[in-house]
Amino acid sequence: MKKKTNRNIVDSAGTTFSRHQALVTSQWGAQLLNYEAHLRASKRGQITIVGGDSYRTDSDERKRRFLCHHECEVFSGSEHEAAESERNWNGCEKNPGHKQFISAQNFTENYLPRLQSDQKRGMLKNLIDLTVRLRVSCTSLHRPDDDDLAAHRGTGKLRTGTGFIYDVHDPDYNKPNLLNEGLGNETKKHWRFYVQTACHVVYNTEEAKETKVDLFYDENSCERDGRMKSVWGVRVINSTPGIDWCSMLCETCDEDLGKRIESAVRCRFYDDKLKPEDIFDLGLLKLQHYDEKCQPVVIVSHPHGQPKQITVGELKTWQRSSIKHQVLIKKKGCYEYDWVDEGRVEYTTPTCPGSSGASVLVWDRDLGKFSYFLWFSPVHSGGVSKTSSSTQHNQLQKLRGHETTQQQLNYGFNI
Repeated sequence: MKKKTNRNIVDSAGTTFSRHQALVTSQWGAQLLNYEAHLRASKRGQITIVGGDSYRTDSDERKRRFLCHHECEVFSGSEHEAAESERNWNGCEKNPGHKQFISAQNFTENYLPRLQSDQKRGMLKNLIDLTVRLRVSCTSLHRPDDDDLAAHRGTGKLRTGTGFIYDVHDPDYNKPNLLNEGLGNETKKHWRFYVQTACHVVYNTEEAKETKVDLFYDENSCERDGRMKSVWGVRVINSTPGIDWCSMLCETCDEDLGKRIESAVRCRFYDDKLKPEDIFDLGLLKLQHYDEKCQPVVIVSHPHGQPKQITVGELKTWQRSSIKHQVLIKKKGCYEYDWVDEGRVEYTTPTCPGSSGASVLVWDRDLGKFSYFLWFSPVHSGGVSKTSSSTQHNQLQKLRGHETTQQQLNYGFNI
């Protein structure tokens, strides 16, 4: 007689439920029953709920993570943050010399003017301005054992990543200030805005509260002269580890900052929208003329926790799957939960540790639009490791005194 296998359900906090408990107490019961039938047919293993409202098998997760690595910059704490960040930048093995990285200031002065219209120049500049540096000084004990940062659970070890402001509310007057910046004055004007990043950068509200969000960190002097503005995270609104995506709420009482964010977010409504051929006009791709087979991918990030950098590459694959995730999205001006299909994008755009969570600015071929205008662009999640043969080749090149650069294939997830 066959022994019946006990398959438990594990949520993102590591809590284990029996199959019966999960089906009775959770909203995913019907989906799990259907999915279990598929699992029995394909003889897969344990079911795991990996993102509060999504599901996937452990075997799928292992395949997804194989030869892939996150791109947070985790600091050792052996020296001052700025000094360690600069040392990591100078000693980077993935992109020695960072020749394909363009500083925000250089990009604004020398590349933006090549675009043909004021609206397109303004749109790309606003997309750069809405990119933020995240400095996280907490790693939650609720991260699962197989999490990339599980070794740091319960510590205050600093890591940096990147985020993107995708929406802002009209200013509030009569609601409590979530961060008490107004010293208890509930009528003080304040703005609430949303930052998307990778879930492995900010996992839950515990980590969000220990996350400093740096806006307009475009060059080193911005931190000294006050042009860089910083706010604290308030809470995580939506966290979906299955697609490595997180939405975090932030708030500010700085009126100038609130209005600047509002103005930048409005760029999605411009009539003269960016098109793939506009990126070719910047002169940053090898091809001299627009080719429909080559889809450009732009990433704005904070590599190694340094000031903002822009990189451009090509889209390799955009895969859509039938795996569903429940995500809080905006419909007709209101946020509500909805089930969305998972998408994975792969690209050659250079990235470094510290780029995790950056928006992947790419065009949706099906809709013929910049994916940013779908409210959520894909989020950069990590890179694919080199093969052993390429590793040996690079080692030989180093011995010969030649500078080496990794052949890159990076990836992110789209909803």
